[in-house]
Order: sequence, then C-alpha cells, then structure tokens
Amino acid sequence: MNNLFKIKNYFLDPNQSLNIFFQKKKLMKAKKGYYDEISLFLKKCINNPKKIIFFCYENTKISERLICKKKIIFNNKENTEGKKINLKLSGKTIKECDHIILADTEHQKNLISNLKFLNENLADNGRLILISKSLIWMFFINFFKKFFSTNKYKTNFLPFFYIKELFYSQGFELIRNEKIIICPINIPIIDKFLNSISRLPILNFFCFINITIFKKKSISKKIKKISFIIPCKDEEKNIELIKKEILKTNFYKKTEFIFGDDKSKDKTKKLILNLKKQIGKKYKVIQYNGPGICKSKNVYKGIEIATGDIIIIYDADLTVTFDDILHCIDMISKSNTDFINCTRMIYPQQAQAMKTINFFGNIFFATLFSILFKQKITDTLCGTKIFYKDDWKKIKKFNSTWGMIDKWGDFDLLIGAYQNNLKI
Repeated sequence: MNNLFKIKNYFLDPNQSLNIFFQKKKLMKAKKGYYDEISLFLKKCINNPKKIIFFCYENTKISERLICKKKIIFNNKENTEGKKINLKLSGKTIKECDHIILADTEHQKNLISNLKFLNENLADNGRLILISKSLIWMFFINFFKKFFSTNKYKTNFLPFFYIKELFYSQGFELIRNEKIIICPINIPIIDKFLNSISRLPILNFFCFINITIFKKKSISKKIKKISFIIPCKDEEKNIELIKKEILKTNFYKKTEFIFGDDKSKDKTKKLILNLKKQIGKKYKVIQYNGPGICKSKNVYKGIEIATGDIIIIYDADLTVTFDDILHCIDMISKSNTDFINCTRMIYPQQAQAMKTINFFGNIFFATLFSILFKQKITDTLCGTKIFYKDDWKKIKKFNSTWGMIDKWGDFDLLIGAYQNNLKI
C-alpha cells in the first residue's frame, strides 16, 4: 500500500466547524487552559521523539508543547506547511515516525481502514497515542449538542471500551492509559488544582480526557546476544552454585555473564575469576569492580559494559532459577513484551528467602505500583529484570528522578520502563 488516504476524504465533513460548545464559546481554547494541559501531559509521555505525525480536527494547539526534530500536523483545514488538504500520506512517512498521535477519531470517516494502514506501516518500536473523551463527558456533550446547539454536525460515538477493542482488532495492544483533566473550563486557581489531582484513584473516573498508548501486537525480533548482569557482594557461598547452574543449562551460544564484585570482604572476587577460567571456553565471562556504593550503581555499571541485545539482571542468590529465565527469554523474543519483572510471590518460597518486614513491604509497594501502573505488579523488589539494551538509554534518564536515590535500582527500572511506554 502506498497511500493512507486522501486528506479531503478523511473526515466525516471537513467543511463543518466544531459544535457551538467548542467553537463559538471557545471555552476550550484558552492559552493556559484545556489544550495546554493536554499538550504538557503529552510532552511527559513522549521522551526524545524524532518524528511525530499529529492528526487533529481544529485542535492543533495540543501539539504546541511537543518538541521533536520533525513534526507533521494534519487537520481538517490544512497541514502545517499551509498546503491544500488533498495530499496523500505514504507508508514510508508513517514508518519513519516513532510516535503517531490521533486526536480526531470522532471525525474520521473510516477509522478501521486508517488503523489497518497504520498497523501495516508503523515501525515495530513505534507508538500510537490516542486522545479521546471519557464516556461520562461524551454523554453531557452530546446532550448539550442535541438540545442547546444550533450546529447539528454529527460525530462518531466511540466510548473507550469500544475504542480499545477496535484498536485490538486492527493489531494494536494497549500499553498505557491515563485519565486527565477534571475541569476543562478555565476557572482561576480552581481548574489547576482540580486537574493536578485528577489522576488519583476515584477522581480519575470523572476525568474528561483519556490518553491511551498502543503498540503493535505482532513485531519481528531477532536476538543476537544475551548479557547477564550478576551483582555480587559477599557471595562466596553462591558462586559455585551459579557455576553449576550455568553448566547444566543450555543458553544461547552468544551469552555473556558479567559479574560485578562490589568490594566484597570474602573470597567472592577470587571465585569469580576461577569461574571465568572454568567456563570461559563455553561462555564469555567478564568480571568488573563495582563502585562499592550501592547495588544499583553496581548494576548500572554492568549494563554499560554489556554488549548483548537483551539485558538480564540476575541476583546471585539464585532466587529465580535459570530455567525460569529461559522461559522469560523465550517470552520476550516471541512477543511484543519490552520489559519483564520477575516475581518470587507466586510459588512457595524457601525458608528465610525474604525477611518478614521485606515481605510485607513488598506487598505494599506491589500494590502501590499496580495502582500507579494500572496493571498487576506482584514483586517490585525482585532483582531479576529483563529488557532490551536499546531501551536502557531511555530508562536511565529517569534514574532517581522520582524524589530519592534508589539504592537497589528496582524502582528506577520499573518507573523508567513505565515512563517510556514499554510493555511490562
């Protein structure tokens, strides 16, 4: 396919203006108001974009805060270059974009065909971001239009649960959904306060806007190399066990084991060097000296050294078996998963595998992260995490930016993955 659509046939009726509630009253077009709020949130959701295509219907102000190397905007009047709206959009242009933003689904004439084309041409690492209204607000708007507006221009009725299924049917999977803006009308002080707390549980039910991020369900992957990062601090009792587990497990041929000795006081470093001699012919083994500050600094140093496509952070206490790791590698290589957070909270644990206070603390943080991420997280403190090395460049920008230094790195990695719209 060479073309998505002719822009002049894209909208239900491109000659119609928006209804009186939005157009004549202009309640939604205040400089610091509704559109600015959406634009600021989009800026937080999209990190270092290179090229964005933005589809809109008289709401181009939403794109103003987005900063990228190239930004293409199409609306019902003209595109950003001021040209007429009968242009064609090629599949090549779509493939070059890392983000596509749809803010016009209410006005599209054939949404299904357009989504199908986007799925066929969007890059595997691309993201599709949908801006839509909530069901409760759609009801009030349609009620207002029917009984108070002189403009009878009709739009598509697309509740969020229907949109989610529609996108899924066209090959997209939901990665993240955020609800923003309780008060879309500018009321000094009050609107800013209400909107600042709008994402809290219960309150977000009344939010006006859904920001939903999708990625392709089916993507092609080819794993060339795997890197295990194994942070060690006084682990002399476990090094021999790790060696036995490595030798009896069939890993990828190109697998490297990177041990970071974080200034151990026992024989950990010496045993790592012995392990390197014993299995060095079968697998590449690297030993580096950790900074001796905290586990997270040790792990991050190991990630920078790693040369694999996939990074596996693996705790030296072997709480997650290598067989389970192989299942995870298979999962991440055959699906569109970006980030795997392993868990110790499903199967029965060995005696004293986790201190009682840590156990209950883990339950608390798992519940908190599940609420924040809007998906089930069972073990935030499990040290075993798997992700792509290419994504590390994006994740590390969020390290310790959430209010405190993460000495273990578990929260840094999870928050970084979520902020970069990775599928966890």
